[in-house]
Amino acid sequence: MNRRASDRTIALALTLIPFSSIGLARFAFGLVLPAMRDELSWSYFDGGLATTSNAAGYLAGAIFGAAAARRFGDRTMIVWGTAGMSLTLFATALTGAFLPILVFRFGAGLFGGLAFVAGGTMATQLSKTTVPPALVWFPGGAGLAILITALGLPPIESAVGGWRIGWIVIGAVALVATAVLAAVVPEHRADHVPQTAAIVDRIRGLEISYALFGLGYISYATFVVAFVRDGGAQVSTVVFWSSLGAATVVGAFIWPSLFARYTAGAMYPVTLTVCAIGVALIIVDRSTLGAIVSASLFGVSTLAVVSGVSAAARDRVRPESWGGVIGRLTATFGVGQMLGPLLGGALGDTSSGLRLGLGASAAILALGSVIAFIDHRQTST
Repeated sequence: MNRRASDRTIALALTLIPFSSIGLARFAFGLVLPAMRDELSWSYFDGGLATTSNAAGYLAGAIFGAAAARRFGDRTMIVWGTAGMSLTLFATALTGAFLPILVFRFGAGLFGGLAFVAGGTMATQLSKTTVPPALVWFPGGAGLAILITALGLPPIESAVGGWRIGWIVIGAVALVATAVLAAVVPEHRADHVPQTAAIVDRIRGLEISYALFGLGYISYATFVVAFVRDGGAQVSTVVFWSSLGAATVVGAFIWPSLFARYTAGAMYPVTLTVCAIGVALIIVDRSTLGAIVSASLFGVSTLAVVSGVSAAARDRVRPESWGGVIGRLTATFGVGQMLGPLLGGALGDTSSGLRLGLGASAAILALGSVIAFIDHRQTST
C-alpha cells in the first residue's frame, strides 16, 4: 500500500465512502422523501420503489465490485465510484418524472456499491495490520453524513423551498468527499480470488442474517420520519435525525473496544438485537422521548452491524478471500435491502399504515439476530 499518507489518515478517509454511499445516497432520502411525496403525489409504495431502485443498483455494484477492483484497482473504483454517485445525486434534482428518478436512484446505488466493496477491502486490510479500528470506523462515516444532513437540509429546504435543493446540496457534499478521497487514497490492488464452496460454507450463517438485516432495517430508514410525523409526535425532524446520526458517530467509538474484548463474531448478534429493539420501540411509543431513544438505539447499532459482519467474516477466511467475501456479503445484504422497501411500502399503504411495515421490520431483524447467535455458537465450538 502506498505510504504517501499514513495508514490512519487513509483509514479515516475511507469513511467518506459510506459517508456518501450510505449516509447521503441512502439515508438522506428519508429526509427528502416527505417533501417529494407531497409535491409529486407519491404513495408509500412509490417511495419504497425509489429506495428499491437504489438498492438494486447497490446490489449490482456489489456483485461486480470485486471483479472490477481486480481489473482496475481499488483506488480507481473508489474515486470513480464516488464521483459517479455524486453526479447521479445532482441529477435527481433535475426532474419530477418518476422513471428518471428511479434511474438516478439506481445509478447512485450502482456507483456506491462499487466504491463500497473496494473501500471495505482496504479497510479490512488496515484492520488486520496497522489500524485495528479501521473496519469499525469505516461505516461510521455514514453517521456523520446523517448528522450533517439532519442539521442542514431542513432549514435549507425551508429557506429555498422544495425538495430539489435538497438533492443539489447532497450532491455537492458528495462531490467534496470524492475530492478528499482522490487526494488521500493510494493506489492499491488487493487479491480478489474466486470463492470456493468451503469459503461459502464458513460465511453461510453470516450471509443469511445479513440479508435479513438488509430486509429489515431499510423500511425504518426510509419511512420512519413519515411515521413519526403522521403520528403527530412533537419531535422535529431535525432532532430525530440528528439523534440517529449522533448515535451512529458515538457507536464508532463504543464498538471497537467491545469487538476487541468479546470478538466481532460474538458482538455481531448483539448489534442486530439492539437494532431490532430500536425499530420496535417507535411502534409502541411515538412520544418525543420514545422517538429519540428509538433513533439513538437504531443509530448506535445499525452501522455496527456492517462492521460486525465484515469483521466476523474476516476472521473466518484467509486474507486473499477478503475482497470476494465482502462483495458476496454486500450482495446478499443488497438483495434484502432491495426487497425491504417494497414490503414496507406495500404494508404502509394498507389500513394498518406504516406501523405494520415497521412491525414486520422489527420481527425480521429479531430473526436475523437469532440466526447470527446460533451461527456464532456453532462456529465457535
